[in-house]
Amino acid sequence: MTPFSDHSEFAACQPNRDELRQRLATAGLRATTQRILILESLVVLPGHPTAEQVHRQVAATEPTVSLGTVYKTLDSFVAAGLTKRVASAEGACRRYDSDCTAHHHLYCTDTKEIIDYSNPELDALIREFFASHGLGNFQPHSFSLHIAGSRTSS
Repeated sequence: MTPFSDHSEFAACQPNRDELRQRLATAGLRATTQRILILESLVVLPGHPTAEQVHRQVAATEPTVSLGTVYKTLDSFVAAGLTKRVASAEGACRRYDSDCTAHHHLYCTDTKEIIDYSNPELDALIREFFASHGLGNFQPHSFSLHIAGSRTSS
């Protein structure tokens, strides 16, 4: 991943259904048609889609899938470690990230987009800070920053 990523490179490629089945199986989930369609939509939609956006994508192929099913399926994906839930700064909707690698999120308050950000130097600084300052009776295992701001012209 480059330091900045908006997931747009994923929208251009259609995931292999066998690969999606394998991802579900590895996560301990049965590869039902609905789960495959929901996972496929999550992977191909740009950015960090909402459940409603995933539902619209899935409904184009399978109109009988309800929004409730999409929410429940996405929650099961989060519980299985197949995806992550990402808070949006406005807090009004849940958004999902199919990229489970360690990275941070930059939230543009003007465009409402969430941009992935990865920087090993920043990660090292955060680890060093908590190693030297501690958190009382708490041991962090992972971390992700969510930084709100606005895009600049340069």
